[in-house]
Amino acid sequence: MQTYANLEVIYVDDGSTDQTGIILDETATEDDRFRVIHKENGGVSAARNTGIKAATGEYLIFFDADDEVTPEVIQDNVDVAITSGADVVLFGFWYFNVDCKEEKVNEFPVSFSGTREEFFTQCVSEAVDREFFNAPWNKLIKGKLISDNGLCFDTRYSLYEDNLFATDVFIHAERIAINPKAYYRYFLRSSGSLLTRFHDNIFEGLTLFYDRAMEYCRGFDRNEAQIHSFERMYVTHTYTFLKQISCNRELTPQRKKELLQSICEEEKLQKALAHVELKGRKRIIRYLIRRKQYHMIEMLYCSRSKFFDQRKA
Repeated sequence: MQTYANLEVIYVDDGSTDQTGIILDETATEDDRFRVIHKENGGVSAARNTGIKAATGEYLIFFDADDEVTPEVIQDNVDVAITSGADVVLFGFWYFNVDCKEEKVNEFPVSFSGTREEFFTQCVSEAVDREFFNAPWNKLIKGKLISDNGLCFDTRYSLYEDNLFATDVFIHAERIAINPKAYYRYFLRSSGSLLTRFHDNIFEGLTLFYDRAMEYCRGFDRNEAQIHSFERMYVTHTYTFLKQISCNRELTPQRKKELLQSICEEEKLQKALAHVELKGRKRIIRYLIRRKQYHMIEMLYCSRSKFFDQRKA
């Protein structure tokens, strides 16, 4: 339970086929602060959009059903929002790897409260590098900010819809605060994570986020360091997709070639690669991308993957 009492808790039952809907309905009958909305399965973004439309509270905060929060997460961050006058409050979190039972705390180095411009200048690069920028679940957001600007999650994408939403929030927020303390425990499940499964439009979603991030940066005069942070992220995540494609045994050789080619020939990626400092194997991959050696990229990733498979055997 939360220490903050004046809550409106909206559960969105996104087409569950088990007992989830029944359990939620029983919970709602016991506490009038709880509301349940049942809908056909439409994915996380559609579920969150349903919650946004139904919400009546002054602040919104998004929790995923399979994660955990501390009892003080709402009280503490509402206090920060009121004291600072912030439209958005970012807070720290833990990553918990379910497979290896390891936990890593991710707390911002300092507290912060300031204008949109001050946040951009002082905090954005660090927020991007520390993964504070991207997710909706480590943010308390004024409902009026979302409703006045028509903000919602893009249902076309199963990954990077969070990043797009967060960028839109920061574009419109007048004041922003950071509470460095960790309150949210995000469970990483590598076997079923979207980060480890390939989706055809995943690079499209990443590139759309990168475009939006560049639009955000162009709203400020001194933006070189911030642009470089987003470029590093863009390149790093693209390399992950190249590896996913190269090592995916379900894709035909022709399909692999098409996907690798479509990513490597993206003009925005080419420009970002020119600005990012790379070493070792990543530098070799950049060389192969520039020379359109797609088969060599696949061989480089696959040979490394097979090497580790043999070591595990």
